[in-house]
Amino acid sequence: MQRRSQSRNDNRATGHVRSFLPTNRIIACHRCHGKKIKCPGGKPCQNCLQAEKGTLCSYPQRNRTLKVTESFINGLFEEIDRLKGQVNAGHTQDSHPPDPSQSHIEHTPRSLPPGPDLEPAEHEERGINPTFSYRPWFDNRNVFHTPILIGEAADTAFATRFRQVISDPRVPEPSHLLRVNYANNETLMAVGESGAAWPSQSRARFLIEASLKYISRCYCIVHPGTVIEQLTQIFLDPTWGGPVLRCKFWALFAIGELYAAKVASIQGYPGMAYFAQASKMLGFFEERPGMDSIETFLLLSIYSLALNRRYSAYILSGTAMRSTIVTGLHLNISESQLSDPSAREHRKRLFWSVYIFDRMWGANLGHPAAIQDDEIEIDLPSKKSLSDQAANSDSASDVSDCEYQRASVKLACHFTSVIRSVYSLRRPHQDRQFSTRVHHALQDLQAWVDQLPPSLQLDKSSEGPNDLKVVSLHLSFHQCVILATRPILLHMLRVQVAASREASQPPSAPEVPAGASALSEACIRCARHSTQLLTHAWIDGSFVTFDCFFTQYLFSSLTVLAISSILDGKDDQAVRGSFEEASRLLNQLKDAGSHVAHEYCHHVNAIEAALNAHTKMMMHPETLSVLETSIIPEPTMSQLSQNLPREELTGAMAWADSSLQRLLSQPALDTQFLEDAVRENDSQSFYQLDFDYGS
Repeated sequence: MQRRSQSRNDNRATGHVRSFLPTNRIIACHRCHGKKIKCPGGKPCQNCLQAEKGTLCSYPQRNRTLKVTESFINGLFEEIDRLKGQVNAGHTQDSHPPDPSQSHIEHTPRSLPPGPDLEPAEHEERGINPTFSYRPWFDNRNVFHTPILIGEAADTAFATRFRQVISDPRVPEPSHLLRVNYANNETLMAVGESGAAWPSQSRARFLIEASLKYISRCYCIVHPGTVIEQLTQIFLDPTWGGPVLRCKFWALFAIGELYAAKVASIQGYPGMAYFAQASKMLGFFEERPGMDSIETFLLLSIYSLALNRRYSAYILSGTAMRSTIVTGLHLNISESQLSDPSAREHRKRLFWSVYIFDRMWGANLGHPAAIQDDEIEIDLPSKKSLSDQAANSDSASDVSDCEYQRASVKLACHFTSVIRSVYSLRRPHQDRQFSTRVHHALQDLQAWVDQLPPSLQLDKSSEGPNDLKVVSLHLSFHQCVILATRPILLHMLRVQVAASREASQPPSAPEVPAGASALSEACIRCARHSTQLLTHAWIDGSFVTFDCFFTQYLFSSLTVLAISSILDGKDDQAVRGSFEEASRLLNQLKDAGSHVAHEYCHHVNAIEAALNAHTKMMMHPETLSVLETSIIPEPTMSQLSQNLPREELTGAMAWADSSLQRLLSQPALDTQFLEDAVRENDSQSFYQLDFDYGS
């Protein structure tokens, strides 16, 4: 009965809105218009029927310009808000009894309701993530290009959501910032047309050594000894080697020049001329790709990330994965078919490097992987083969750390698991519910930490710098935990902000389940420790200017620190100081010429402006006047590095909280707090239209 009454009200409201619109005039069909006779209308019209031309009767498409009053536009907005509130209220009544503490969430004016085709109960039955809505968000600032999907797992997308949560509801909602700081196709084509000269022998050796030092610290892509031998052979015989091998060396030169540079020169981005030459030489894909082709794809993918061309990097890593499948690198090969143990081991390590690239690049964008785990049969890197290879090798640097790559492979798999568990959109999981998948993903991360060998643990006793491989591994782990837990952290902030806007007096802290609080605290701890590790790397000189991975981890961490600084209604000056110092470090990278840092700085500036506006909006006038006249000392880099004692920098620090340990030991994770309250407006997937296909 209530629904029928509501339907009648909606019909009356719709008729009231339509009364503003002018009546449609009859438009003459093409035939009547050409004969300059009055058209009676209809399809076909009577004139065309009498002339037996009914099949040819058609009307022109017209789009009239109408003048409407401002009150008409305001009425439309009010009608939209009213209908949204009715839909939200209907979902709330159908899913669970109304909760007074969550009433402020259900009537957020700018929230988008979930799709009407799935009830909340069906979300959980089908295993679909109820955290996100499924209505895409288009940015129509440029109507000439195809929209590009921005995954919710992207760090910049999370920064936009954060700004939207704390923004003033009386002003337009903040939009996602366009990505404009990257090398576009026109720039690369112009550089490629000018050509690049093959470097001299001394310069080539320097660039190769620089590239191998950077690549080998985290990945097993090329065999260092083989690369040096091939370079020597090229200088002895300039005609030796095919185009694919030359393309690989151009890519190595580009990476070497990039990571040997401290700042970008006025001549251009470091290594871009070599990269453009390699991209031009790549030409047609090989029908039968070999190891050199796969290695080249990975090298170009790394450099593309440094140019902030992350979609190109994702495509290149996917192409490398397809090439490994064609070559059969995802399958074990017998000794009778390939007798060289070093070659067999290199096949393993190269495939798993491609696997890591494919998983990590996709996780950063929120995109799927190119191959499923159940299709992979090749073994992980073998310690036995590694020792055999070391015995036959001319240099100990040719031997990669087997334990490190095995841990990296497992962590990359966990990245994919987190993306599917937390950020999946309409992905059916018939066997497990959403809360169960999140719980299992966190338990897998716990098991990964527990299984780390001592060689991959951060050295808490040494005063010197840690091994860069170990630091990179732990930074990746922190990022994985942040990805899994930051939606809950953002929702806790949303609950707090909504409660403070409804209360006339300073609000008390909203009641939050212990599980959600523990997960949010783990997210903050990981962000603080990542900032600490990156600060030490900067002081030690191991933070390379154009390292896109360290730069990404820095931005991801400072975004979480920004949320932490205003969470629970407090203005934590220590956390705010860490955020400001991290943003200052990011600005130094931008000033040095990093495209990645330049993009992130735009988001940081927007976050700082949103934080200042939010602080002024939440404070009473007398408190605000005291804040404006007070001087808060800014922390120095050395003070920031002392915020956390060094002995806390261990692999299990994110799980040190006893409440989180108890939570993960439970058979099931209660995420109803997140599922109930985030359903209506936490995150709809959104698309971005920009002028150069960026995001």
